Amino acid sequence: MRYLKKLITKHINIAENEWDELTSRFKKVEVKKGTIISNAGDIFSDFYFIKRGLARSYFTDINGKDFTWQIYFRGKSKYGLNHFMDDSVSYYENDASMLHFEALEDCIFYVISLRDMDEFLKNADKKWEHVARVWLHDTYFSSTYKRVISLMSENVEERYKRLLDEYPNIFKKVKSYHIATFLGVAPQTLSKLRKNESR
Repeated sequence: MRYLKKLITKHINIAENEWDELTSRFKKVEVKKGTIISNAGDIFSDFYFIKRGLARSYFTDINGKDFTWQIYFRGKSKYGLNHFMDDSVSYYENDASMLHFEALEDCIFYVISLRDMDEFLKNADKKWEHVARVWLHDTYFSSTYKRVISLMSENVEERYKRLLDEYPNIFKKVKSYHIATFLGVAPQTLSKLRKNESR
């Protein structure tokens, strides 16, 4: 969990006893490729930090077509938001998640329940609230805001360019089909975008 510690210490200094207390609440979970980690309709009550592998969240429309909402992997990205997988809206509103979560490769996660996370933050030094606020803004407000506005206001080419700006190496990690569903386009449209880019 050294990488998680590195991300945290960008914002605050942490003592060894604080780190030991936090990490003692995590468990290491291995998930096989193709596993549905959580289904839409379930309350998603855990926080996943991805150590290795590839996963996605997606929803299914009334016609049975799935749309990728987010892709999670450890790799180069502009903001690093894809390292964390959870649906705290489901947990804090005690309501069914609207998303399915699926492992696209064999994955290793470090997992903590949101209840344990809240307990840790409640008893920890106030500096940890700063980290929580930063990640809440970056992971939820900012990324969700940009994602929704992009889908509603940008054309396909603009959404494609935004994706490459945020995840420059995404085609090395993620199958084109899932990228197409992330962009909300047909696989054939994505293929044309890639061909036009290479000209």
